Amino acid sequence: MQFKRELPKMSLAWRFSVIGLVVVVFAAAFVIGQTLRSSPPRPVVADGYNCIPGSLIPQLKPGASGTMTTKYGGFAAIFRSSIPASAPANGLNVGMPFSGTLTMSGGGKSWVLPRPDNPNDSQINEMCIIAFHREQYPGVMIEGFTGGAHCCEVPVLYLFSRAENRYVKVVDMSPDHYKDPHAFDANGGFIPRVVGGQVLLRTGDDRFAYAFGCYACGALPIVLDSLSAHGLTDVTGQHPSLVEADARMIWKSAVQALHGEAASVQTTPAPFAFLAPWVADECTLGRGATAWSTIERLQHEGKLSDTYYYKETLNHGSFVANLHTYLLRDDYCTGQI
Repeated sequence: MQFKRELPKMSLAWRFSVIGLVVVVFAAAFVIGQTLRSSPPRPVVADGYNCIPGSLIPQLKPGASGTMTTKYGGFAAIFRSSIPASAPANGLNVGMPFSGTLTMSGGGKSWVLPRPDNPNDSQINEMCIIAFHREQYPGVMIEGFTGGAHCCEVPVLYLFSRAENRYVKVVDMSPDHYKDPHAFDANGGFIPRVVGGQVLLRTGDDRFAYAFGCYACGALPIVLDSLSAHGLTDVTGQHPSLVEADARMIWKSAVQALHGEAASVQTTPAPFAFLAPWVADECTLGRGATAWSTIERLQHEGKLSDTYYYKETLNHGSFVANLHTYLLRDDYCTGQI
């Protein structure tokens, strides 16, 4: 005898509930699909940059407000600032305070960016939108200037964070006594440059600025930085053609200085503050040994005498010995000289 097992019958209400649920799921999937098709991802912004010219930066007086704007790749950076009417009318209070508000907009969206950690006592003197690579959301760079004779540019760099859906600071050099882990020219700041499908920030190693002459009496070795969400990375050695061009320019100045030393009326700076960064650049290129042979030859010819060195720099001792120690201490020429 066979027994037929009967499954429990599904109630009518339960059937309608299941059918309704299926209809809702399909409807939601359709709506999501239509939304995705109607909202394509942002177009990619080509690597490049645009900075506001210095002549367009408002020079505000006490009680005035101003706005500056720069655009690139469908994005606009807007900086608004004002000077309190109570501020004394002197040279330090003419400009555009770094303590303003920076807004970035593009693709129908707008973001108010976080302020520098220490926006006081600085005037903004540079603002750039920079697509460091081909990307959907370019970065922003602003620089303030503290107004010192030889110092200081204080850059702040922002990148878009997809995880947070907003712009975040990745570099902020505005705090007092900021210690930059990389070489940086605090007088010149960062200069964007398109290099091989990316934008790098060009600056210099200002540790050389006073080491072998007055601040304006020489040059600095070139420094190239890339930027990512993790901050700055020194990539100078990856771009030998730019380093070589810098070395040639500095060497030309050094030769002029060496010839000027023998003139009856000396009108050029001493060569020491050019020769030092030239050797540093040559060491970055791996040509330190050859460059050092040139320095030793110049010393043998009497063009780098201790007397001349002291007269022009007030530094005691031998330029050649001091430079040798300096380059090894800062790890420019280790293993080459």
